[in-house]
Amino acid sequence: MSDVKVTAREFLSALGRGDVERLGSLMTEDISAVCTGTCALSGTRTYKDIYATAGLLGKVTRSGIEFRILNMTAEDDRVAVEVDGIATLVNGAPYNNQYHFLFFVRDGKVYRIKEYLDTKLVDTVLVPLMVASSSPA
Repeated sequence: MSDVKVTAREFLSALGRGDVERLGSLMTEDISAVCTGTCALSGTRTYKDIYATAGLLGKVTRSGIEFRILNMTAEDDRVAVEVDGIATLVNGAPYNNQYHFLFFVRDGKVYRIKEYLDTKLVDTVLVPLMVASSSPA
């Protein structure tokens, strides 16, 4: 398996576990992550944004998101990954989304991501728990 594929696989694993320390070591400081669509998570995220979102995923899921890689193709510094994400939220609801990630890797670290997912599912099921989890008690 190519190095860029290993990096993408490790990134998804750390993200799914909410392992912010490992995730941080797999990103460049100037990372740019674009989530397409019009959901609350859509737009461009920075290193700090990704770090914070990964931490919230650990709080709103019972045991993270299991990213099941269906297909992975690499060329040069790019890795395209088709993924099923399987999770149970803390309220017992399933959060099973389909993703396509396009990773760009430089020196063993991800410096750019383009993410496609079911944005309606994100807004309906995931975001309300993320908002509640990030609100002060």
